Amino acid sequence: MKMATHGNALFISMYSDVYKPFLLPPYLKDDRESIEPYMKMCEEYMVENFGVFYLKCATPQMVEKIKADCGERYDFAYDEYNTEYVYNASDLIDLAGKKYHSKRNHINAFLRTYTSEFDLYDDKYREECLQLQRDWAQDKDGDPREAEEEILSIRKALDHWRELNFKGCVVKINGKVVAFSFGEQIKGDTAIIHIEKAQPDVNGLFTYVNNAFVKNVWSHCKYINRAEDMGIPGIRKAKQSYHPVFMLEKYDVLLSGEEG
Repeated sequence: MKMATHGNALFISMYSDVYKPFLLPPYLKDDRESIEPYMKMCEEYMVENFGVFYLKCATPQMVEKIKADCGERYDFAYDEYNTEYVYNASDLIDLAGKKYHSKRNHINAFLRTYTSEFDLYDDKYREECLQLQRDWAQDKDGDPREAEEEILSIRKALDHWRELNFKGCVVKINGKVVAFSFGEQIKGDTAIIHIEKAQPDVNGLFTYVNNAFVKNVWSHCKYINRAEDMGIPGIRKAKQSYHPVFMLEKYDVLLSGEEG
């Protein structure tokens, strides 16, 4: 990921083994300014460096802004895999009612079985968290390039969590870190969970860290954004099981008449 600013806008370029190189839509400091000149800068950069214009992860608000300022120059394609799940924080904390019965059971089973400790993240936990991620990736039958990309992203988050205004937590059993999570507050009433990792063979641990992190760190927020499912069936099923209050849709942005 690379970031640059020009005038009133922040530009972010992304590189991934999953997607071809792309830019995020330019973020304006003042939404009253037209986005059109910054979109043209994105076009010039993408065509010069990659031969094609391609933006990802435009929110509905961004789409409306681009349409209003740029007319019909761009087409928009719904990106189901990157659409984000947003929950009421109170739902994730209280887990009230019949629809969360299994979640409460998972947490109770975890608390009965293990003597655990919840703690806020500090630099002393860095190496244990990285090792947990390495162990987790090793047990998965995925693309090793994606695993390496993920651990680089996590290392960057652990090294710069203060500058990024991230907050994190760890869960320990017998003094050993078995789960960790990181997030940030992205606007007045919403926090987004960027990272959540847990030792998979510990029954109820994922449910516990999800609940404990929101309860202890993000209870002042109205909404919790738990990001996208990337089209992975298991992740999709898990995110749906927490009953999102709404989905934050994402769109690809292309020049009119071009295909992604």
